[in-house]
Amino acid sequence: MAGFDFKKYIVRVFKYAIYLAIVFVLIVTVFSLTSSNGFDYKNLFRPGTGYQLIIFFVAVSFIYPFFGFAKKRVWLNNGFENDRAKILEIFSNSKYSVEEETKEHIVFRHNSPMLRLMRMYEDRIIVYITDNPIVIEGLRKDVYRLARTIEWHARDDRKDD
Repeated sequence: MAGFDFKKYIVRVFKYAIYLAIVFVLIVTVFSLTSSNGFDYKNLFRPGTGYQLIIFFVAVSFIYPFFGFAKKRVWLNNGFENDRAKILEIFSNSKYSVEEETKEHIVFRHNSPMLRLMRMYEDRIIVYITDNPIVIEGLRKDVYRLARTIEWHARDDRKDD
């Protein structure tokens, strides 16, 4: 399990800058198309706010990769090898498939091309399986959702029917 990857961080910064620019252009376009009287996009902003918008977009692009991605430890009662089938089933039910597998980790990718595009192809979930706890790394909301599901299924006091 590697530490901070600067190259991956910079790629994510550029992806989110492009994403924010596209969303901004779409919003301005929708406003201009739905306006009934001669709409000019300059009417949306005060004079001189262009630099403020650029600073805002750059700041969000630099900050989001720190908070949008996470690593989460998941404790298993029986170890990974005993819970492997159940964990793979959880990922399969969440529409993820195995992209790569080594002795140290398994990389999952989402099956939906549209969802992958919407997430700017930052949909990889990496499960480090070398020890208990396993470590799940990827988009924060997916990591925490999958970790909770795995923890719930790994409990000993639950009976499988």
